Amino acid sequence: MIRLRTIAAMLLGSAAFMAHADGRGIWLEQKHDFGAFDEDLGTVYCDFRLVNASDEPIAIISARANCGCTKPEYSRDPIAPGDTAVIRVGFDPKGRPGRFVKYVNVDLDSDPKRTSLTIQGTVIGASNTLKSRFPLTLGPMKLRGDMISYGNIYSGHTGGQYLECYNASADTIRPQVISKPSYINVIMQPAEVPPGDRFVISTVFHGDRVKTWGIVTDSMTIAPDAGSAERMKIETVAIIGEDFSKLTAKERANAPVIDTDETAIDLRRIIRGDAPLKRTFTIVNKGKSNLLIRRIHCPEKAVDVRLKSDKIKPGKSEKVEVTVNPALIGDTELLNARINIIANDPDHPSTMVRVVAEVK
Repeated sequence: MIRLRTIAAMLLGSAAFMAHADGRGIWLEQKHDFGAFDEDLGTVYCDFRLVNASDEPIAIISARANCGCTKPEYSRDPIAPGDTAVIRVGFDPKGRPGRFVKYVNVDLDSDPKRTSLTIQGTVIGASNTLKSRFPLTLGPMKLRGDMISYGNIYSGHTGGQYLECYNASADTIRPQVISKPSYINVIMQPAEVPPGDRFVISTVFHGDRVKTWGIVTDSMTIAPDAGSAERMKIETVAIIGEDFSKLTAKERANAPVIDTDETAIDLRRIIRGDAPLKRTFTIVNKGKSNLLIRRIHCPEKAVDVRLKSDKIKPGKSEKVEVTVNPALIGDTELLNARINIIANDPDHPSTMVRVVAEVK
């Protein structure tokens, strides 16, 4: 006890030590770096020491971490003048590969009332954890998936998404974007990834650079490092729609209204060697202004769709020609294609007509 008081008195005379002082409680350290360690090592611990530099007892009221993986341990007993208390902080790395920074907020009954203690480090992920969280492999890289979905994006607007990745090697890597669509910006964060660290492929989809309405699919190609011959294609998908949120009540009341005389075209049974089959359905404008067909398409390659005019006046209609080529139907016994119609109807911006058949 005498020795601890002597050490505390010596430290109080140090300018460097006083940088952590504020009132009666003095922290000897407020940050700990575990460095890099294996997940299989289990929970790791460090100690933070608090000196009572006053002439009265003080106490730790509470210590709370910002994550359930981090647990502080401490005594609620009063700390006598000149004595030192210890808060032991444990971090459980299970299922948490990569770099981490965690905080423990400590409240005292004296100054400083609250102090934030920091722990940090890098967890080298166990093989089972990496397989479950990052199932795809590209050389030294592990990836959460091979697709980025942006969901609905209004034309003229932007949308951001990212893909989580992990450096499973013992060396720093510098992931590269080899090719990408012109309407998607890509940034690797960070550009240099230390061993065992996580990073993200951060992307921004620019709807104002896309001329296509409805579903837009494309891809980007990435490499784990400059000069690497290894490649992976990341698929991208977004649904480009029209923003009707600024329409007034009057404009909405006078808007076009789309309708079709068919919701499904049933071809019943077709033979793969048959000649192409032709059918039609009608698009009707039941609204009060011109109906603009932004896009009409079918992702099924066996189904071709043709529309002579993409502008339909109020009360008018337009025929849609549908051609089904049985020879182009894939290896399936059931054709279930969807014709998507994108229009400027604020209540029905997307309309679907199905094409179905039993294939022999």
